[in-house]
Amino acid sequence: MKVFGVFSLAAVAAATLPTKEIAPGVKLPVVNIGTWLAGSKTEDPHLITKNWLAQGFRGIDTALIYNDQKDIAAAIEESGIPREEIFITSKLPGCAAAAASVDADLKQLNVDYIDLMLIHSPIGLSCPNTWKVLEDYVAQGKLKSIGVSNFNVKQMQKIMDMATVPIAVNQIQYNVFSHDEEIISFCDANNITVEAYSPLSGAKGAQSVFKDETVKAVADAHNVSAAQVALRWIVQRGHTLAVLTSSAEHQASDADLWSFELADDEMDTLTQRQNAIVV
Repeated sequence: MKVFGVFSLAAVAAATLPTKEIAPGVKLPVVNIGTWLAGSKTEDPHLITKNWLAQGFRGIDTALIYNDQKDIAAAIEESGIPREEIFITSKLPGCAAAAASVDADLKQLNVDYIDLMLIHSPIGLSCPNTWKVLEDYVAQGKLKSIGVSNFNVKQMQKIMDMATVPIAVNQIQYNVFSHDEEIISFCDANNITVEAYSPLSGAKGAQSVFKDETVKAVADAHNVSAAQVALRWIVQRGHTLAVLTSSAEHQASDADLWSFELADDEMDTLTQRQNAIVV
């Protein structure tokens, strides 16, 4: 068995992915499928979830503002997969109306608990007060773990100074073009799992791994896709991710990150793509 970063990884079959324990007994899949459509008329959250689950993958990443909970709930019910085998991440819109948001999420997803609830952004009057509400839901068993998204070091420290339940995850924009090393280092030092969103593009989509010659050259050297290289770079650094595609073929490819390993110089080269301009 090889060890990469904080993950102990065995051979990965289509039906299994490595996990990371983010709270006692709570294991987040290293690769999760996102459902954010951003107004897309070509993607379908029901199909995204259905294809992902049918291939044996189990991590689903949504948010209350995505307004797709009923589609996800239907796909889960149709799959026949026991609830305890599926890992659901959701997000509150911000630091307000926490109880109402959690209750709405539980009802629309048609579940008794959510595995990981994040505060989607540090917007609102009091994130520490919101954190206390989330801790109450953890005590009730309705949330298995709690975390944040888009929080910087100062904002995380405010939560940590008063929390009785530790921050499990900080989900941030994280790709070869954009990665805040101060936030990442702080999370690593404080046992906060870093999860990447937008792992394939930076600068609001202007920078794409599919157009970057450096990424493509590394991909060619390993006979894999540019997406696989960009995602492998994240997990080889010891972090987790959520990626979005409804294509079953692309989902399988994006989850196939342990059939190859990036060399140290390749890792360094990819890290140095920070702020590269690719249009």
